[in-house]
Amino acid sequence: MYAMHRMSVEADNGDEILLVCPDPACGRRVVVKRAGGLVVLEQGDFYATHSGGSLGLSITGIQSGASTRR
Repeated sequence: MYAMHRMSVEADNGDEILLVCPDPACGRRVVVKRAGGLVVLEQGDFYATHSGGSLGLSITGIQSGASTRR
């Protein structure tokens, strides 16, 4: 079973949201674009399931530096 981490909103400029995992052993950081897509700033714990923020996201297995479009 993989660890479950709940991310929190650290910043929101109206166009993008910075989500951060508060687990000190993880440190995952992602920017979610309201227009679609996301950018991973810090991969953190690759195997943990991350969820949370005001968008109700669930993010798993995303590689550092990856960028995806919806």
